Amino acid sequence: MDPITARQVLRIFPDAPLTVELVERAYSEEYWARHPSRYQDSTQRREAEQWAGTLATARQVLLHEAGTATATDAAAAPPRKRGLSGGAIAAIVAGGVALLALITFGTIGAVNLVTQAATTAQEAIEEAQESNGSNGPDEDGVERFESSETYFAFPAALEFYTDGRYDAECSTEHEQGCWEAALFTESDCATLQVQLGFSNDADALVPDVTDTIEIDDVVAGEATPVVYGNDDYAYGWINQVTCLGSP
Repeated sequence: MDPITARQVLRIFPDAPLTVELVERAYSEEYWARHPSRYQDSTQRREAEQWAGTLATARQVLLHEAGTATATDAAAAPPRKRGLSGGAIAAIVAGGVALLALITFGTIGAVNLVTQAATTAQEAIEEAQESNGSNGPDEDGVERFESSETYFAFPAALEFYTDGRYDAECSTEHEQGCWEAALFTESDCATLQVQLGFSNDADALVPDVTDTIEIDDVVAGEATPVVYGNDDYAYGWINQVTCLGSP
């Protein structure tokens, strides 16, 4: 892609001086305006996913065009914040319900409860879209799920952030940015195991791949930061939380 086309894709004026801040702001605005999670229709969602690839190409072209000086600024710029898709929100709820159902009712009960939970979550997402035009964090950049909603094996409330409070904890290896979250457990835990789920399907309830991290000396009621990234996947969420040992 040539720089002129890249400017057109990101809606940057031809005579505007290129800076990393300008390119990143234009990319962010265009990316979220047609984010795949905004579309329920599968055809429209696929088109949005293809457009996201075009936007990413335009971004790289213009960052390169900005020159060595601005490229250095880009390396020092705060990492992009990654939000949750509708499917990820449903998966947080449905994943916990599935575990509870397997323990209590067996496989058939689990399937029924997961379906019910996913439907309930999706209805909530659609209501938010109708009232606000989109789903996502509140005006302070916080999206909260109470422990009664997450149903984690080790009870905990969950918050996702887009306000950059944990930017410093996002590794530079994650070029696409990080998801920034915090867990608020109901009890202390010597070693907290957090299972992360990733998918490229905006509606996925089950992750394509999982990863696990462990956090020591977790104190009940206090924010336990969970900052993670995976450039191979568009969507990520906290799939499960367990305590490996009490203090």
